[in-house]
Amino acid sequence: IRTGILTVSDRCSRGEAEDTSGRNLELMVNAKTLINGKVVVRKCVPDDIEDIKRTLIGWSDVEKVDLILTTGGTGFSARDVTPEATRAVIMKEAPGITIAIIQKSLNVTPMAMLSRLVCGIRNQTLIINLPGSRKGAQECFEFASPAIPHAVDQLQERKGKTDKLHSLFSVSGSQSPAITGHGCHCTVGELSSTAVASRPRHSPYPLISVADAQAIVLERCFEMDVEQISFKAACGRILAEDVHATDPLPPFPASIKDGYAVIASDGDGPREVVDAVPAGAN
Repeated sequence: IRTGILTVSDRCSRGEAEDTSGRNLELMVNAKTLINGKVVVRKCVPDDIEDIKRTLIGWSDVEKVDLILTTGGTGFSARDVTPEATRAVIMKEAPGITIAIIQKSLNVTPMAMLSRLVCGIRNQTLIINLPGSRKGAQECFEFASPAIPHAVDQLQERKGKTDKLHSLFSVSGSQSPAITGHGCHCTVGELSSTAVASRPRHSPYPLISVADAQAIVLERCFEMDVEQISFKAACGRILAEDVHATDPLPPFPASIKDGYAVIASDGDGPREVVDAVPAGAN
C-alpha cells in the first residue's frame, strides 16, 4: 500500500518543533505490522487550507498513492482547517471509518468528542485525517488499520481479493471474519490436547540468534511519549514513573483477612453475625 504522510502544523513547517507524529506514522507503516504498506512521500505544511488541498490533490492525482494519512489540524482552533481542506478535495466520504475512529477514541478519552476528522476518497486514493498528537495519531491509525487493506483493494479494483473476502462473509453467515492488515497473519484456534502426537517434529520457524531476535523486537518498538493527564482519564494507561503515597493507607497495621469470634461450645454449622468491629476501631 503506497502511503503518503502529511503533517499539518505551523510550528513544524517553520522548523520550531519536531514532527514526531509524522515520523512515528512513517515508522509504523514501514514496519508492516498494521498494514502491508510503504511510505513513498512525506511532507509537512502549515495550517493553510490551500497548501493542504494542493498536497492532497498532487498526491492523489499525480503521485497516485493508495493511502494518505494526515496528522494535525482537526481540532477547534481557528487555524485547524484540515477537515475543511479534505472535504474540498474528496469525491466521496467514508463515514464508517470516521465513526469507528471516533467511537474507539471515546473509549480512551472523552476529549475525542472534540475531533473533527474526516475520511474520504479522491479517485483511487483513501484519505484519513488523524489527530496531531503522536499518541492520538498512532491510536487512531491502529483503529482504522483493519479496514484499510480491503478499502484499498476495492479502490484499486482488485476483484480477486475483494471477492475472496466477500465469500468469507457469505460462508460464515452471521459470524464475521476478522479483517486484519497485519504483516504477520496468524490464526487463532482452540488448543487440542489430543493432537499432541501429530504435532510437527521440527519447528516451522528458522533458528536465529538471541541478538537477531532482539533486533527484530527493537525494530518494531516505538518510543512512548510522556504526557500529563487527569487521574480520571488515567485508567488503562502506563505510569511513566512510580507513584508513592505521602502517607501510608490505612495508617495502621491491618489484616488482609476477616476474623470471627465464636463460642466454641456451640459446635459447627452456620452462624449469625451479630456485630462487627472495623479495623482501627477502639
